[in-house]
Amino acid sequence: MRLLRLVFAFAFMMLGLHSEPLAAAEYRGVPIIAHRGAGHEFDENTVEGCRQSYERGIRGFEVDLRLTRDDQLVVMHDGDVSRTTGSSGRIEELTLADIKRLKTKGHGVSIPTAADLFAYFKDKPDVTLLLEMKTTEEQLYPAERLETYCRLLHDSARAMLPRGTYCFTSFDRRSLAVMKRMAPDSFTGLITNATPTPELIDEARKLGCGRLSVPIDGTPRKLAREIRKSGLELSLWPIKTMEDADLAVAFGANIICTDIPSQLLATKPVP
Repeated sequence: MRLLRLVFAFAFMMLGLHSEPLAAAEYRGVPIIAHRGAGHEFDENTVEGCRQSYERGIRGFEVDLRLTRDDQLVVMHDGDVSRTTGSSGRIEELTLADIKRLKTKGHGVSIPTAADLFAYFKDKPDVTLLLEMKTTEEQLYPAERLETYCRLLHDSARAMLPRGTYCFTSFDRRSLAVMKRMAPDSFTGLITNATPTPELIDEARKLGCGRLSVPIDGTPRKLAREIRKSGLELSLWPIKTMEDADLAVAFGANIICTDIPSQLLATKPVP
């Protein structure tokens, strides 16, 4: 009887352990976003990469999406598949069947479709997903194709992901404008490699964006303050070191989209 009580006590203890929330996925109070799905800790832009980070406590993920020749959204940063897969060809010139034959160089995992990635996150309302629209090459994404891209991405995200867990970001002003026209309530963010100016801040606001992502090395603190004062969220990039993350916090960044999410997560909060 005593042994039975011990067994039940242990079982309840284990249930309690599993029911406790994971450590907050923040660094000094700012949400951590794993750049390219924690692409510097596992094969980038893969479901497996996101899974291993999620299981360590990361709750924010940035991923990149492109459109295949047969109108299928896949998760990949580069237009050319050679760097990450060792194969050859451009995403926009390949079919989904072609993509499904590819494996990543590092761990030999599949290149996911948007649906594959969203299926993993569909039951995780505690996440934040930054869906970067890789549509800047106008010859690959003329107006009609851009419409197709944005419609497919918007509809897939709306159908599969918990409400409020995702936003759309891009360097491409065109795709941001199309997305806001299709879904006026959607949260969008402009990414730029230009030093911010009052004109750039005004442009982001006119696009209906809620966030402006600017270079960490080219952004004066005064302009960072002006971005936040305008009502836009602030993101600084790239965040590759602890020093970068500390600077982002000091500048008042609303998120930290970083190549070292696990390292930041493991840092003890400042008392």
